[in-house]
Amino acid sequence: MTFDASEKFVGPMPIDKFLSEFVPKAHKPRPTNTISFTQSTVSQHENEFIQAIDASGLCPNLKFVNTTTSQKGPYRLKPDISVYSGNGIGPDNPNSLDWRAVDLWIENKGERSDIFRTHAEMKKAEEHVKSHVRWTNTAYKICGQLLAYASALHRSQFRFFSFSVIIFSESARLLRWDRSGVIYTDAFKWATQPNTLFEFFWRFNFLSDVDRGYDTTVTPVPDDDAEVALSKLKTYQGLGSITKTDLHKFLVRDDINGELRSYITPGAVWFTEALFGRSTFGYIAYDVTTTNLVYLKDFWRTDIPGIQKEGDVYRELHDAQVPNIAKFGIAGDVPLSPEHTDVASFTTQRTRTQDYMNRPGGEHDWCPGQPCVEPYVHYRLVLETLGKPLNTYKSTRQLCEVIRDAIIAHSAAYERTEILHRDVSAGNILISDEGCGILIDWDLCKRVHKGVEEKARQHSRTGTWQFISIWRLLEPSFRRHEICDDLESFFWVLVYQIAKCRSPGDNDMLKAMQLVFDDHSGVGSDNLVRGGVGKFDLLGGAHIRPEVIAWLAATPCIPEYNKFKAMKQEILAKQEKQPRVQDARKKLSSSDWVLSIFDKHLATRWEVDDDGSLCKDEFRLDSSASRNRRKRKASDGDDNRTIDERRRGQFPPSSKKEKTSVLGIQGSRGSAATGSSKALSGRS
Repeated sequence: MTFDASEKFVGPMPIDKFLSEFVPKAHKPRPTNTISFTQSTVSQHENEFIQAIDASGLCPNLKFVNTTTSQKGPYRLKPDISVYSGNGIGPDNPNSLDWRAVDLWIENKGERSDIFRTHAEMKKAEEHVKSHVRWTNTAYKICGQLLAYASALHRSQFRFFSFSVIIFSESARLLRWDRSGVIYTDAFKWATQPNTLFEFFWRFNFLSDVDRGYDTTVTPVPDDDAEVALSKLKTYQGLGSITKTDLHKFLVRDDINGELRSYITPGAVWFTEALFGRSTFGYIAYDVTTTNLVYLKDFWRTDIPGIQKEGDVYRELHDAQVPNIAKFGIAGDVPLSPEHTDVASFTTQRTRTQDYMNRPGGEHDWCPGQPCVEPYVHYRLVLETLGKPLNTYKSTRQLCEVIRDAIIAHSAAYERTEILHRDVSAGNILISDEGCGILIDWDLCKRVHKGVEEKARQHSRTGTWQFISIWRLLEPSFRRHEICDDLESFFWVLVYQIAKCRSPGDNDMLKAMQLVFDDHSGVGSDNLVRGGVGKFDLLGGAHIRPEVIAWLAATPCIPEYNKFKAMKQEILAKQEKQPRVQDARKKLSSSDWVLSIFDKHLATRWEVDDDGSLCKDEFRLDSSASRNRRKRKASDGDDNRTIDERRRGQFPPSSKKEKTSVLGIQGSRGSAATGSSKALSGRS
């Protein structure tokens, strides 16, 4: 999480601007004779800090709790101080940590140095600055702690942003987290000049739920509605043990006609762990209007021109009569609150971090460099087709039939609407009640104009790591994502399902799958992770190509990076002109050739019909389930490596042993897929 977030910090925002933008003034003036901090509260003495706050009367509606040693919270994470609403925690649990009720958390790093680089340091090389964090060993670990706390809070609650406070000795900073990134303030002397901290706490004490970042479009379920919904939800496989306390009511607003519908759901059956980005949660839901069970997808859509809303994609696919896709219900942006649902007052939940980056001619010159922050809008979509995960196939014949059905859907969408899916994965193919394949999750799709060269719209690679094509993993910036990449992804889905769901699951097979599907290198100079060598080796491609040998023979020494990059691009361009490559591109310019292979083998006699999936994965109904442990402070170790040195050396950790060449000379072996927010086991 730390490296994923290394370019997501925006700041340092002036304190006055932070308060005026994000923390509205209280309806009455702050008391003037509040707190006099003693020297003991400057060090790591959380109890003295809390006693001073309580004695001041500064926060009558809040309760500050020392959770440094709490043993009751999930995620094995214990912030130093957790802040609750006055009735959010019982007096019989003086040191309890409940992430579901935390309003604000405070982390006190004592005498450790501030993790953020100075404004002067960043201004020296402003055009190259992407990370605002001082990437020493200590800063790296502290940043990881902060990200873990924020992630736990956003996984445990229905929120669209949150606040926190971090203290370094006598200085402190305020932070605001959303799905786009983190805004942090200038450092201020909280102990000797505490007015800034007082004003923040005073204002926060009186904030509404919406101003504290809560998603109030998700509410508790009345008992009568809960009884009716439970009787229907329990009929779905895997939900037989749910209770009333598991249920919530979601409000969905259709963005075409403004229709409002309510859906009752237990915990998410599928979710992503990432704090930043789309943050997809999937629910089996009871439709209060129709009394049917549906699939509710809650995520943050990328708010960039040219990226179509997924609901609009489904409408277009249905209009074009594309087969083997889910039946579409309604979809729309999530309102700021239930009071903002009519046309006149409609306001959406959207990220704000991206609004404060310093752009040419912009006003935010307090934010040096160019952090990689993208805008997102909260979005909900309802599908009226409920399918089963792909790894529940009854036989390998059915597996092939289901994948073939998904390819037909993919082909029809591409041919009839010029829409390319771009995220073919095991989790995005479902099996219908009739045993047919359904291709879902079109939120990363793109309209491609055949024969027209287009630039990428986003810095990141599109897709789910384990199923991305070899070429997109080896050299993601050489060309755009094409239909051949999606067709190759279908192949990897088939291989993955056979290997994972039909194998005995021993360590040798697990290691082999990691070598093929999770292979990755460290971060390159273009801030992209590369992989695909494991897949390349599996298909018999492990050799040094003639072009590389010729280049090495003609090169007396290693050229500078720009010359090397130009030479690499020249080699890749020559490969594209080879007859074999041209023939393959012609075959993979549509789905016909791939479908003919499936048809040929499915038309033959299938000798075995009882070789179904052996996968026993269950739905993850409780996203907060985790073991507890004692809190451990970040170590005091330190080093002087730069951000580039640290990122290239430690991301991912296993890549330190070997380096991957995009020229195919040698591959690295990693144990975890980086760049993918989706679980290895797909939707289950």
